[in-house]
Amino acid sequence: MTDTALRLNRLLPQTQCRECGYDGCLPYAEALASGRAEINLCAPGGETVMLDIAGLLGKPARAPAKVQAKALAWIDEAVCIGCTACIRACPVDAIMGAHKLMHTVIRDECTGCGLCVTPCPVDCIHMQPVEADYLPQARSLSTQAEPRFAASAHALARYHRHQTRQARDAAERKALLAEREAATKAKLQAAAPATEAAAKPAFNPMDLIAKAMAKAQTRQDNLVTAANYDDFKSRQIEEAKQRALYRRAQRDMKYGNEAEKAAALAYLRQYKAEQEALKAAAEKGKTPD
Repeated sequence: MTDTALRLNRLLPQTQCRECGYDGCLPYAEALASGRAEINLCAPGGETVMLDIAGLLGKPARAPAKVQAKALAWIDEAVCIGCTACIRACPVDAIMGAHKLMHTVIRDECTGCGLCVTPCPVDCIHMQPVEADYLPQARSLSTQAEPRFAASAHALARYHRHQTRQARDAAERKALLAEREAATKAKLQAAAPATEAAAKPAFNPMDLIAKAMAKAQTRQDNLVTAANYDDFKSRQIEEAKQRALYRRAQRDMKYGNEAEKAAALAYLRQYKAEQEALKAAAEKGKTPD
């Protein structure tokens, strides 16, 4: 990471909202430092951040592509089903709750990123406008005096703690799964010798002969010989044609013009009469004249 990227990252509000099109503030700062991103993409930072970025990079100022109003997430607790989707989406752990229990937003820690809104399956999260200079409103994790940088430093500290917790949880889950897998394998290996000895039947060569004969007979029954190949192929082609005509008539009945619908209706009536004749003949044990 370059020094320029670090300096640019300090100018960003650290809401990790992804409105800029990048996965967070640092990836956006790295793209700015390498010249791959425009200077006016930070929605929560607005014109203030855009001007700072332009000054640092020596580029002309531009109007912000988008301005994000200050707003805090609010959960309708009467509707919340406790799915934890919003907890997983929040980049600063500003939502409290547990599986199948009510969730609530810690207002002082919310950065207003809005990432929790979309994952909610019951649409119980809403962004409420708030009169605040900068978000989050909590500043206890920062030593900065200026409100803007105090807010961003606090949010960055919360984000780093969030990432550390996620990595710790993932490592614990991986270790638990590995432990369970090892225990299961050990249990199966211990039971395998006794199971194999009890379940393995004695070898009987007559069984192999019987299976081979049955397989050969099946192949013989399914064999299409040279004598009947042409008839077999002709029947297949004719059956395919009939299926195609039937599907076409169904299509024309639904989407065709008046003439096509009339022709399709006549065909379907004839088809129905033929099928009923075949069915009656089959019940009598003879074919129709």
